[in-house]
Amino acid sequence: MKRLVISLFVPLLMIGAAQAQPACPPASGAVEVKAATASPELEAARLMLGKAATVTLHPGNDVHFVLAPERHGDASSYGGMVVVDVREAGTYQVALSAGAWIDMVQDGAAVASGDHGHGQGCKMVSFELKPGRHVIQLSRNKDETIGVVVAHK
Repeated sequence: MKRLVISLFVPLLMIGAAQAQPACPPASGAVEVKAATASPELEAARLMLGKAATVTLHPGNDVHFVLAPERHGDASSYGGMVVVDVREAGTYQVALSAGAWIDMVQDGAAVASGDHGHGQGCKMVSFELKPGRHVIQLSRNKDETIGVVVAHK
């Protein structure tokens, strides 16, 4: 009987864990298409939590980041900035369709990353975020577009 209960309970736990992770964003064809900004004017590049977006990036040397990225790209790579507004503190996960470098910035300071992972064809990085506006700086991407989704974990 104990084995039967465990064999029925474990798959339910696994389904719950799988649902807690945001899906990997598609590289194109997502619900929303945004152009990342190359300058500190960020309002037009706002993402909605939980919504996948295809983001168009800029040549790496054309981007004027809010804060110098930890790993800056070169002339052959692409980058840009998008913003996301967070209402409640917690762990948030940024999932990308490619391996671009992610820097999270709030109030002009870098936010330390937490867990790093990979889904099927994507990169996922977690951040402990406080309420407010956060700038997601993307750099070192090989292509001009990238799928992005930010979700509460």
